Amino acid sequence: MEKTIFASDLDNTLLFSHKHARPGDLCVEYLEGKAQGYLTGETPELLARVMKKALFVPVTSRSMEQYLRISFPQTCRPRYALTTNGAFLLVDGKPDPQWARESEELVAPWRPRLEEALGALEAWPAPKRCRIVDGMFTFAACDTPEEAQALAEAMRDAFPLDMGVTGRKVYFFPPPINKGAALDRLRSRFDAERVLCAGDSPIDGPMLGRADVAIAPRGILPEQGGPARREWDGSGRFYTFVLQQVLWEVDGETAC
Repeated sequence: MEKTIFASDLDNTLLFSHKHARPGDLCVEYLEGKAQGYLTGETPELLARVMKKALFVPVTSRSMEQYLRISFPQTCRPRYALTTNGAFLLVDGKPDPQWARESEELVAPWRPRLEEALGALEAWPAPKRCRIVDGMFTFAACDTPEEAQALAEAMRDAFPLDMGVTGRKVYFFPPPINKGAALDRLRSRFDAERVLCAGDSPIDGPMLGRADVAIAPRGILPEQGGPARREWDGSGRFYTFVLQQVLWEVDGETAC
């Protein structure tokens, strides 16, 4: 059997907040005692079926600490995960030393720029939280998506960093730290012959573009070229659509 990796974004791709939870969904993350992150009730079974055929690796911009808050059910608990936008490979919850050293070397020349971006964000008048995440990128969370867009516009081209905006969050990444570069490293690490990727935002774009099969909502993928695409048209739930498509790709199965 060919070596297949299923590399997937988490938030709003497989995992979702309490605001989107429905009866029967499964809470797998708590923050300060409050329900925070959910999977659909069918996700554990579907993921377990996927994991019989492919290596499942979450790829998230969450920090290591934020990722480790998630309690995946035992039947679908991934051994590996890429956190901090791909800067760290966790193996059984612990950072892989070689991967971390490589990422440190890649980010070292960009540290002054990350500090510069943090200073500019701290001076921004709109309410926000900002920090450097795991030493790898600069992040700000605003109160509303509108404030995030205004902040992004004000900071656009201010630093030689890659900027991403999702909802209320604004990110400044060193160019070597992106999900696409991490996917290339992951493919090499496991000598994968085929990689299936799922994501929901432009931050996932570099990863989706390097996949053999990319699964995303309509409008996320480039209009032409790139990998084979499986686009969600908005019907049903995206989280289920993702796993249905992966099951079909790895074994011609469909999710019941």
